[in-house]
Amino acid sequence: MRQFGIRIAESSNSMDPAAHGGLDTIDLSRVLAAIRRQRWTIGLSVLFWIGFGVFYVVTTPKQYFASSTVMLDSNIGRAAADITQLDDVNMSDSGIASAQLVITSDGIARAVVDDLRLDQNPSFLNPPSSAIANIIGSVRALLRKPIDMLRAAPEPVIDPNVEPPPPPTPEEIAMMRKAMVARALQGQIGVERIGRSAAFGIWYSSHDPVIAASVVNAYAEAYVADVLNANYEATERMTQWLQGRLQELEASARAAAVAADRFRSENGLVSSRGSLMSEEAVANLNADLTVAIAEAARAEARVKSYEAIVERGPDALRDGVPMGVASTGDADFVDLQRKLSDAIVNLERIRENFGPDHPQLRAFEARVEDSAARLHAAMTRLLEEARGEQILAEARIEALRGTLQNAVNENAEAGSAQIELNALESRASTLAALHQTFLTRFQEIDQQKTFPISNVRVLSLADIPRVAAGPSTTRTLLMMIVLGLMTGAVIGALREWRDRFIRTAEDVQLDLRQAFLGYLPLFSTTDRPVRAKPLPGPRGLRESTDPPMSERATTTPRRAVVKGSIYALDHMRSLYAETLRNIRLSAEITAADDSRRVIGVTSVRPGEGKSSVSLNLAGMIAASGASVLLIDGDPRRPGLSRGLGLKTGPGLIEVLLGKTDWRDALRDISDTGVELLPCIAPDTISHTSELLGTRVMRSFLDDVRMHYDFVIVDLAPIGPVVDARTMLRQLTHVVMVAEWGKTPKAMLRSVLANDPALAQKTMGVVLNKVNMTKLRDWASDESAGAYLDEYSEYIYGSGRAKS
Repeated sequence: MRQFGIRIAESSNSMDPAAHGGLDTIDLSRVLAAIRRQRWTIGLSVLFWIGFGVFYVVTTPKQYFASSTVMLDSNIGRAAADITQLDDVNMSDSGIASAQLVITSDGIARAVVDDLRLDQNPSFLNPPSSAIANIIGSVRALLRKPIDMLRAAPEPVIDPNVEPPPPPTPEEIAMMRKAMVARALQGQIGVERIGRSAAFGIWYSSHDPVIAASVVNAYAEAYVADVLNANYEATERMTQWLQGRLQELEASARAAAVAADRFRSENGLVSSRGSLMSEEAVANLNADLTVAIAEAARAEARVKSYEAIVERGPDALRDGVPMGVASTGDADFVDLQRKLSDAIVNLERIRENFGPDHPQLRAFEARVEDSAARLHAAMTRLLEEARGEQILAEARIEALRGTLQNAVNENAEAGSAQIELNALESRASTLAALHQTFLTRFQEIDQQKTFPISNVRVLSLADIPRVAAGPSTTRTLLMMIVLGLMTGAVIGALREWRDRFIRTAEDVQLDLRQAFLGYLPLFSTTDRPVRAKPLPGPRGLRESTDPPMSERATTTPRRAVVKGSIYALDHMRSLYAETLRNIRLSAEITAADDSRRVIGVTSVRPGEGKSSVSLNLAGMIAASGASVLLIDGDPRRPGLSRGLGLKTGPGLIEVLLGKTDWRDALRDISDTGVELLPCIAPDTISHTSELLGTRVMRSFLDDVRMHYDFVIVDLAPIGPVVDARTMLRQLTHVVMVAEWGKTPKAMLRSVLANDPALAQKTMGVVLNKVNMTKLRDWASDESAGAYLDEYSEYIYGSGRAKS
């Protein structure tokens, strides 16, 4: 049967998941009950974070946000592109990432600092900070102070013979100050690519709206100027190199023309056709010899050019690739020449855009060195080929000259002079054509310096913000509320997880697999008594051979009366009394065939109220008309006897030692009908467990159960003390008292599991000192404990307040 959330001994303790609604699913009612129990924790957490958010909003300076947009634009006008020969921007991810690095580089930051004079702006140098930031900074400084003291290096020993370095000059101090301001600005500026486009957003926030807008606009303009300067510097270096090569070629062409004129005048040749040879064969041989000499001259020029480059080594090739070499017609050499040129250009771009400290600079330098070494090896090969061609050309010349010697009998010197003159003129013409090619390229590159065209343009500049971007009161408070709810949920979950105490009937039935005997509310001895008349009826449920109480009073000596108040008798219409009635009913049902009922009352921990439960249970049973003997069976700590003010006189120990008869040691508790056998153990008694487990104790209990309907024994706590275990054989039932919210479930479960005899004798568990207000938060919707208010008229009576 079930009454007021109370399960008596015959109730089922099944652990079948189907019988309890399934244990493998989440019970929403239990979750809501847990939230209801932890509502104060969650509420206080939310209030704390809201207070923190309000404090943050009040003490944090306003921040103004400004942004500008720049774009890497490859759509330059075709005419300008043809004139300036600007390369299109590399739109790959690596190229865009490189552009982002350039924007956040130290050079751009220094340019912005110089442009806006931020190193002299007190508003930028000393921005206001929030109170939270100051607190965090103070705490960090306090924590780092002992660490810095431990890590502090010893002071260096100063050598008196070495002069100390001179102090920094004002100019050096100003430069260091600008460098520090630039580094600080680098850490505050933000660059973000807009989607998958080639546009970038540059953003910056500050407490001063003017500074915020000025900084992002200066960054955009500084980046455009930096790209222009980089293109100009690269063009300038190429112009200087070409100018040096043009001077060399011009001098060589002039010297070749002078040599041809001098040779012509020395040999009396008035024209290139002035020859003494008239025969067709001689003319043909002379033409062939002229071609051979021209080829030899070209081969000699190539040999000298290659020798000059090879002698200078690979390092000379890093300063620039000679443009004349590109005319060799060797595809591999041209490809190597192009790769070296590209590597040099990329190295210069990295060095100009990212400075000499860029981590990839060394890799590009190695690439230039490798390309120069390969090109040098190719030039060495071409040099050997050119020398072979020169040898062949010279051999051909010698062969043609020999043929001419045999064919020409007259004017050999004049014919030879004509041939030499043709060779000199051919060399002069070749050098003049090469000079003209270099001059054309020089003019094209020189034109780039006159066109200030950049492939980067500013899409939008920032206006001075009028509305602060933060801190937002609404957003901050919402975030604090969410954070408070999350923190409260975590703390509440931890508290629920750490709660391992018995609180509800489900804890007893499901976790301990014991019958639940009911809730005993927490009461105060100062509560106003609401006494009800005991029910008339027989003394007990069995027929007794002993005379009635009135007759025994006339035939036995008058016993001492103990003054004591029993709460259940003063509050007969209360849940406390109703629970005790349920215990009595459970005892009668479970032992219906045994008229001798000896009920032991114990707990697993001291101070759980077992003595109070024993006294009130005895009073409620006596109020029903049954005869009751209450025995204080805790010699080590007789809380029941002490609570009733008994300090002297015979008791249980004297009965067991045979010093007195148990009838002479009894006391009557006034106005209750309960007879008490106290226990006033002297301090010299240490073998209490041996006394309780003796044959004398068993005989004593067998004797008293023949005279009383119920014998209630207040036992010692079950645990390391063995006193209660020694009496289990003489007990009919054991009532286990557990303090609500204080008795650990694991402890009680372990005690029952380790002692099968105790588990078998245990009639059930009663929860004592229950906070009925908080019980509603713990009881599930399936438990009767959640609906005790609906039974108030049944328990307390109509129009009466709860006790």
